[in-house]
Amino acid sequence: MKLKKKNFKNGSAVITSLLVMLFVIVVMFSIIGIYINKVYSIKNLNDYYDKKIVEQLTKNISNTE
Repeated sequence: MKLKKKNFKNGSAVITSLLVMLFVIVVMFSIIGIYINKVYSIKNLNDYYDKKIVEQLTKNISNTE
């Protein structure tokens, strides 16, 4: 009877460790996804303001001529 309980506990430990590993992997992918979205947002903002700066510079150049 004790042997069966011990084997059950070992099996439970293996399942628990696999579930924890799966949870860690999911959390890592979530963090990576958030980071990638932030990088794309910053890039889009940078492109937007670059266009606005170029527009303003061309307006200033055309006004001075």
